[in-house]
Amino acid sequence: MRIDKELLVKADSKLNFSVNTQLKEQIKWLIGLGRIAPGDMLPSANQMADLLGLNRNTVNLVYTQLRDEGLLAMHKGRGTQVLNNDHVSELRNSREKMQQLVVKTIEEAAAMRIPLTDFFTAGLAYVLLNESESIEPLRVVLIECKEHDHLFYRQQIERMTNGEVTTVFVEDLSSAEGKALQIMEQSDVIVTTLNHAEEVKQRFASMKKAVHVIGATIGMPLLVELSKFKPGSKVSFVCLGKAGGQWMARNVLDAGLEHIESHAVGCDNRAQLEKAIQQSDKVYASAAVYDELKEIAPDKVELYPMVLERSSANMLEELSKRHKH
Repeated sequence: MRIDKELLVKADSKLNFSVNTQLKEQIKWLIGLGRIAPGDMLPSANQMADLLGLNRNTVNLVYTQLRDEGLLAMHKGRGTQVLNNDHVSELRNSREKMQQLVVKTIEEAAAMRIPLTDFFTAGLAYVLLNESESIEPLRVVLIECKEHDHLFYRQQIERMTNGEVTTVFVEDLSSAEGKALQIMEQSDVIVTTLNHAEEVKQRFASMKKAVHVIGATIGMPLLVELSKFKPGSKVSFVCLGKAGGQWMARNVLDAGLEHIESHAVGCDNRAQLEKAIQQSDKVYASAAVYDELKEIAPDKVELYPMVLERSSANMLEELSKRHKH
């Protein structure tokens, strides 16, 4: 589709950054925040140049740089299109995090009456002065399947290590073996979950790189809550896929709560999901699918509170400390 919305990009010749950098970084923000979506067509170089009062060659250079970064495709005679790939996904993930920090910083600078352009220019200079002292973030590869709440594990790893986490799905390992190996080789740490520990260790044994295993468990308040259910109560456990739901239900069974009738469901099977919601007395959803299900059945759906095992949290903290030193 072609973008028919107004592009709120600007070019300010008074700033100490080149207009090329200004335009490129604003487009990356718009893509990163989803205001320009994969599949959207950018204005032609002529249109963008007229809009900003720039030379057409300047816009072409920016589009070419973004193409080389894997964000755009330039089709002669058809225009410039935002791609739908890992590069765009990674940009969106990083810019969503950046936005929270930038908004907070802008608010604090405004409250202190500090001019924003002066602040950020000075901030860049400060980074350059201290660049030699900076530590590269820990590069972590998380290997997990698409049916479990891989987002939970990724968020926990990011929280505990402040690292850059790349998720590689077990289901994609065979078809993307070369790419997966390259990602592994470039990483500092490989992390997987208990569900796939043996498979991952065997597959990448030749790399002679340690595979660290983490696990999660159920929050105690939920166990207390479930213990009060009437015998025979129908309870569904829902994750991204059925295997994730089965893991959730198994945690409850392992805790000795056998008086309820458990059902495991995946959000990827809409027919089974709708049937389970209709027939269940209560539905517990992992964080990855909770918001979606809460809108469907607000009176039945509750959050399944996963927590990282203490030993796993300790291990991640230790990995972070080792990297810093």
